[in-house]
Order: sequence, then C-alpha cells, then structure tokens
Amino acid sequence: MPPGEYQGQSTRKHGFLAYIEITNRGLRDVSFVSWGLRIKTRGGKKLELHEISIPEPRGTAGASENIKFYPVLGQKTPHFEGSTLVKSGASTLGMAYYIAEVYGSEDWDPPIAEDGKVQAKVGIEDAFDNKTSCKITFSEISLERAGEIVPGIARIG
Repeated sequence: MPPGEYQGQSTRKHGFLAYIEITNRGLRDVSFVSWGLRIKTRGGKKLELHEISIPEPRGTAGASENIKFYPVLGQKTPHFEGSTLVKSGASTLGMAYYIAEVYGSEDWDPPIAEDGKVQAKVGIEDAFDNKTSCKITFSEISLERAGEIVPGIARIG
C-alpha cells in the first residue's frame, strides 16, 4: 500500500482483505458485533485491527465477462443487506478489510514469510459477549490486483 504520514514520519501500510464465514451452531439467533484481526508483529507485539468500510468487492465469474459482487460483513450495499443477525443453524459470510499502519522500527511490521504469507487470528464477538477466534493465513497480492477486487482500495485509510 502507499506510505502514509504520522507526526511528520513516513509510515508503512499493510492491508488485509479476508473472506470470512460465520456459522451459528447455537440454539438461539445471535447478532455479532465485532470481527477484529490480531497479528503478532516481527518484534512479538500484538496488533489489534478493526474492520474498515470498503466499496463493494467484485470480480469476474469464471471466463465470462459477468461481474460477481461479494458481500462485506456488517455493511449494507446495493446488492446485500449487511445484517449481522445469524439465525440458529445458519451462517453468513462476507469480506472484511483491515489496515496495519506502522512507523519507526521494522519490528512493528507484520512478519511476511518468504512465500508471501502472513499468519493472523480473526476474533468474533456476539451481542451476548461470547467470543471465538480462528487462525487465518493471508497471501500477499499486488496493489493492482487488490484494486481489481475492491475499487479504490489504495485510497482507503
């Protein structure tokens, strides 16, 4: 991502775009209130990132020229309701976008493996204060490719 600026210092930005499915295995309907991302930095510190609103993600459907739209978790778009209520035995899914903006020592950067992978943990909290989490692996993609999925992503954050 393009660098930013904080208190006169240049920053490094790392964007994380995830496609997340949340399943309600409980006996009652539940609404989730947060779906944050936790990343351990190169220096061993934990970064807690919160989801950021994004334009509706899109892509082409196979070899055709047809455009497929993807939901964004908790965000109403022209094609999706954006509800965070999940009925008992049902699930919901959508994209979530996070930005880690750091400056100073590179110890604050997320550890990116040689194969371009970053390990993180998504934490989900519902309206009843129940919490769960799962590990997720991100693959590095170019800013141009990310812009094909989420128009204007380079200007967000």
